[in-house]
Parts: sequence; C-alpha cells; structure tokens
Amino acid sequence: MLVYHLPGTFETREDHLDLLWEAGATGLEERAGLIRAYFDEQTDLPADISDGEWRDEADQDWQAEFKANLRPVPAGRVTIVPPWLRAEVPSTQVPLIIEPGMAFGTGHHATTRMAVEALSALDLGGQTVLDVGTGSGVLAIAAALLDARYALGVDIDPVTIPIATENAEQNGVPAGRAAFMVGTLGDDLPGDVVTDGVFDVLVANLYAELHDLLVGAYVGHLRAGGPLILTGILVSKLPLVQGALDREGFTDVQVRTDGDWALVTARNA
Repeated sequence: MLVYHLPGTFETREDHLDLLWEAGATGLEERAGLIRAYFDEQTDLPADISDGEWRDEADQDWQAEFKANLRPVPAGRVTIVPPWLRAEVPSTQVPLIIEPGMAFGTGHHATTRMAVEALSALDLGGQTVLDVGTGSGVLAIAAALLDARYALGVDIDPVTIPIATENAEQNGVPAGRAAFMVGTLGDDLPGDVVTDGVFDVLVANLYAELHDLLVGAYVGHLRAGGPLILTGILVSKLPLVQGALDREGFTDVQVRTDGDWALVTARNA
C-alpha cells in the first residue's frame, strides 16, 4: 500500500481533499500535521497537491485499522453509520448508511453532522429539498429518509452523481424520492416535482466564499419563508456569510458552531 504524505490538516487543505479522492485515493487520515492519503499505486497528482511525499507502507493493514476506529455518528434523529455497524443503530434512530473511504465525504465531518441535525430538526413530511454541492448525496438522502417528498442533489462534478445514486439505493430511497444531477443553480432544475425549481428547503455544504457568490441564487430557488441551511463555513468566515444573507434580506439568521466550523440557518424573506 502506497501512502502519500501531504503537509497540512483537513482544515488547512480543505479545498485539496477532493483532488486526492479524484486522483484515486482509497482513504484519508490526518495525523501529526500530515494528511495521509492511501493509494493502490503511485499516480500523477495535480500541482496543488504535489508538495507531498510517497511512502511504501504495504506491510500495514490500514483498512482494518481504519474500520476498527469508526463509530456511528448520531445527528439528530439520524445516525450516520458504515454498513458493518448498521446493527448498532438504536431502533429510535434513522440509519443513514454510507461506505467510508469513497469519494466526496462519508458524513463524519462536523459540517455534515450539523447539517443533518438541522434537517432533522425540521418537519420535512411532504416537503421538497434542494441539496447544493451534494457530493456523496448524504444531505439529500438524509432529507428523503426524514420523509421529504422529494430531494434533489446538484453538483458541478459528474463523478459525484453515480456515487450519490448508489448511496441512495443502498439506503432504500426510491428514485422518485431522491435524484441527482450535474449542474449549477443557473441551470434549469427539474420542474415535474417542484414548480419552476423552487424548493421548500435548501441546504448547502460548501464554503463561505461560494455561499457569498450563490446567496442570490438561493433566494430564487427557495420558497418565501423557506428554511436555508448553510455549512462548510469556517468560524473566521462567518461575517462574510452573515453579510451576504443580510444583503439578500434573509431573516431569523442563527449560528451554530462545532470547533472551527459553523452552520448558519435563516429563512427566505
């Protein structure tokens, strides 16, 4: 097993993690100021992540160690869990099964957990939900499992769509309850289930600068009075997001934090 040692942490190199997954990493681990990316074979890496070092650690059964350290993650009424720990989810909780190690997130990060908790706090029965930057589809799937009538996950990266679709199938979510598409908020969103691409709830796990750019589009895709859930925000960047929401007239703005990360909720005017 080859391990690529990249200087930094998940926080300081947040924007580079997807590059590692896309390059073929089978797992990521943060340890002692290094990101350890596991590969089956050495591969060419983009310039942004070329400052690391390849090491051969084929004698380590890292996958067994990685699995042994994983635990179910409670998030409101939902518990995010790998398939082999499904039996550990209490009967009072909704299991959300995600295979760790696959690209674009497994639901164990604080930002994902807070977003699932925020969805869990809503009554989603009969509601439509838009998940912007869906990645592995965790938030759209969580919404469907929490009785949303329809959840649409949108992402600019086509690699995410089959992953999200497979995750939805693994969780028993019918195709008519959750769908995934490549696109942006400037594209035409499906209108057969929602009227003119306007949703009852909008959730986005991106980053502060992108929220700032997209907040005007959030207004157009969220019904009046509908809840907005934004995460992926470093606490230090909160003023940027709060200013954008104020600029677009969002009301009832509230903030939750978990370590260095923040989640912001608001309502469309």
